[in-house]
Amino acid sequence: METERLERDPVQTGRTHPRSVENRAVAEQFHLMYSSALFAGMSSDVCNDILAWSRLKKFSRNEMLFLQGEPFNKLVMIQTGMVKVTQTSLGGKEVILRVIRARDTVGLHAESAVFRHACSACAMESCRAFVWDYRDFRSIEVQYPQLTTNIHSILSSRLMELEKMFSEIATGSAAQRLGLTLLRLLERVGEISGDGVTVNLRREELSQMTGLTVFTISRALAKWARSGLVIPRREAILVKDLLRFRTELKSEMREAKITSNPQRDHLM
Repeated sequence: METERLERDPVQTGRTHPRSVENRAVAEQFHLMYSSALFAGMSSDVCNDILAWSRLKKFSRNEMLFLQGEPFNKLVMIQTGMVKVTQTSLGGKEVILRVIRARDTVGLHAESAVFRHACSACAMESCRAFVWDYRDFRSIEVQYPQLTTNIHSILSSRLMELEKMFSEIATGSAAQRLGLTLLRLLERVGEISGDGVTVNLRREELSQMTGLTVFTISRALAKWARSGLVIPRREAILVKDLLRFRTELKSEMREAKITSNPQRDHLM
């Protein structure tokens, strides 16, 4: 893991900023982060102040950003690349909770008496990220209370997403669970090209996200491939028409619901 120090100089206002002459490239890197949910409602000057306290680090593919059970000691905002957030059960089985890309943050947590990570974060490809020392970030929060508000908002959104995923796993068919998971991934981390939208995930990783077997996933992908919706690849899935994929998935879910209702009425 390589680290680039982001120099900061005190100025008369008492705030810290990257050196304007030497770090023009760094200033541009900062600018790309302004739309992060962590910085919602903040001015560019405030974002610069907060980012200036970080270090820009490079993570190789499969390198761990932090491990489940480790003490909180850093907060990480992804600049480039893709990261998976996982949790390991007592039986040693790994589950992927979410996959994130640029401007997303990992290592966030609410105030708690247990200051250890509940999950792990691993680089799925070569990544660059802004990393704050946990103690520094707590000091920054005191100066900019909007950060705390934004953290609570992010955590609330993630909790709602996990609840929705649990509902899908408990009530949806295998194809519906896979389709909804794939749709979320396409919208969040999909790479757009002239051929469609690509998600760079292996079947094994989709299995860890959905609770489905690799065989079941392969069978569903083969069915969608025959209908011209997707092109399965060894470590990726290309969806040729995202709008058509979304429409057909929702149509299939409506038909399944209509079919199941008479059975439910009969049982009642």
